[in-house]
Amino acid sequence: MAMRGFRPSARHKAKACAWLFGALALLAPHTAFADAERVKFLADKLKSDDFRVRTNAALALGAVNDDGAVDPLCGALSDSSEVVRQAAAVAFKRLARPKALDCLRARESRESDKNVQVAITRAIEALGSGGGGGGGGAEDKIKENPSAKYYIALSTIANSTGRGQSDIETVVRRAIKAKLESAGTIQIAPATETADGARDVMKKRKMNGFYLAIAVDKFDYSNGNLRVKVKIGVFTYPGKSLLGNVDKTLTKEGVSRDDKSSEDQMLDLAAGLASEQFAQNASAFL
Repeated sequence: MAMRGFRPSARHKAKACAWLFGALALLAPHTAFADAERVKFLADKLKSDDFRVRTNAALALGAVNDDGAVDPLCGALSDSSEVVRQAAAVAFKRLARPKALDCLRARESRESDKNVQVAITRAIEALGSGGGGGGGGAEDKIKENPSAKYYIALSTIANSTGRGQSDIETVVRRAIKAKLESAGTIQIAPATETADGARDVMKKRKMNGFYLAIAVDKFDYSNGNLRVKVKIGVFTYPGKSLLGNVDKTLTKEGVSRDDKSSEDQMLDLAAGLASEQFAQNASAFL
């Protein structure tokens, strides 16, 4: 008998979704236990009209020990649904294939959703450090600060400038580290640190943790001026829940296009001022 007015709850929908994907998995050929066949099956499910099926397929690809999962997951990073894109980024971290770095970095600079961007950044950091990394000190030498109150992990730079990643990383990271370390209250976390490792350090040293997701906008050469914008998203660490943001925009007048010296100068200033503002107001994010 029909149940008039019945509207399924979120719990019922979640159960239905789980059942649907479970049924799809059972419909796979028995040879799908071979990784290559399973990749083919799941890649096909990424074409479904239902974003929930695509999401589960992306997550399942992360558990398949096969290089063939990289290409379909790269495609999923451009999915119309931010939920699917985030699932693809999480899957890449679990898949642990360094060959996925180019795809992840290309998407990181274009991603508009903050949650997806964080997931992509975490995958890049994990793959770049050999897997599992949660911190963000990169390969720079970390200055120890026994009296630190805050434990800070730095992301890789989401680079939309059009210049090489290494150039932007060098200038921006150097400026941010210098300002944070000079604050006297901050300890920067290592890049290869696990979430459990971060929790242990913070508990022993009684520090509050923050993750800084750093991005640089495309350079704006309008009306003979150079406009540079550095954005810092402030998240909890190691949980990485968004708390707020600190942005800094600077303009230099009378600059010719593609003036790398001026770009570096303005990047250094903007990144330094943004990180200095965060350091001075860190307690306000708690």
